[in-house]
Amino acid sequence: MSENKEQKINEILTNSLKVLAKNGYENTTIATVAKESNVSRGILHYYFSDKEDLVSKALAHSSENIIQATIKGIRGTTPEEISDNIIKDSIQSFKENPDFFAFLFEMWCASRRSDKIKEELVTCSAKVTKSIKEVLDQAIQNGYLKIGIKNTEEMAKVLLSLFNGIAFEMLMESSRDLENKKYWIQVRNMILSILKSQ
Repeated sequence: MSENKEQKINEILTNSLKVLAKNGYENTTIATVAKESNVSRGILHYYFSDKEDLVSKALAHSSENIIQATIKGIRGTTPEEISDNIIKDSIQSFKENPDFFAFLFEMWCASRRSDKIKEELVTCSAKVTKSIKEVLDQAIQNGYLKIGIKNTEEMAKVLLSLFNGIAFEMLMESSRDLENKKYWIQVRNMILSILKSQ
């Protein structure tokens, strides 16, 4: 694929996320995305077979970007440092990518009616879980965490669930102060209880 074509597709996928986060799946059309992306509907139909295809690819594209940005920040040499880095990175992600989380929950709703979207959502969730698991496994191998390596997949799933829940709560209460230390102390305690469990 040429660099210009790939860049144009990435631009369309990024714009799709914004439109879907704002309008929802049912109220988003190929025409709306084409207008937002400043391209013709024909171009969208050339790159994507239908709305489901566009939405599935937007989910894969945005999830991969978020995974890469997030995983870089959650390393550390003690359970406390890892916990603090997870929280710091999550706050930054909530601030910088609010559209992503609105889009993610919209995709969960759409996945109940579309097998294609559900399959992509399950794949994205598995990739995030695997990435978190790899960070935990590496911390165990380096001696930073004293937990059984056989439990890290379940721990990764619990951590992902925790932050999906926090993201949903943030969407419901958009005026929430992301710097509220009392709130994050409770979250930190939960993460530490996971990271220190045997």
